[in-house]
Amino acid sequence: MGNSHYLDKDRLANLIAAIQILAVADRPSGTLNRWVAELEASEELTSEQLDKAPIKFAERKKWQTLFEQHPEFFKTYTLRGDLRVLLRWRYAETLKNGANGKTAPDAPNDDEDEDEDEAELPPGKPLTAEQIQVLINTAIGLHAKEVEAERVPDKFRPLLMAIIGAALGTLAGGIIILLLSLLQSPHTHRLFD
Repeated sequence: MGNSHYLDKDRLANLIAAIQILAVADRPSGTLNRWVAELEASEELTSEQLDKAPIKFAERKKWQTLFEQHPEFFKTYTLRGDLRVLLRWRYAETLKNGANGKTAPDAPNDDEDEDEDEAELPPGKPLTAEQIQVLINTAIGLHAKEVEAERVPDKFRPLLMAIIGAALGTLAGGIIILLLSLLQSPHTHRLFD
């Protein structure tokens, strides 16, 4: 687990934000630029405004990295040269339920461009609050697991505490015996005679 991305700065917060946005969007899949615009927007934008919003390279790289490093939640694929992202659970729900009786398309393929237009993808229903909470709890659990794995194990602490306790006990016992012997004897004892 040495290469965990959950420990990157602000990763958990960004992951939760991405899950929430993709879980309730009007479609289960969208271009990377659309998701970046929505995630970085300071106000609510329409779909047309999202498509036209300028994207900074650093923002695009940050979110692309997040999506690609967390395949447990997101799938990235290319459609007609555009990098696209979907929330796996949301897409699976869309496939399972179909839309308006239409059969949902096959899952996107990483290796080649898809021929279907996104307009043909069924819009699908947003995930429920309970489903979103499950995803967020999963992200928090995975993050906590990685934090725990990074902690230095306390293998030697019990042994060290036992040694310190034994040394202090021996020293305290010796001092007590010396004091008792001095108090019981009426004459003065010279040590080291």
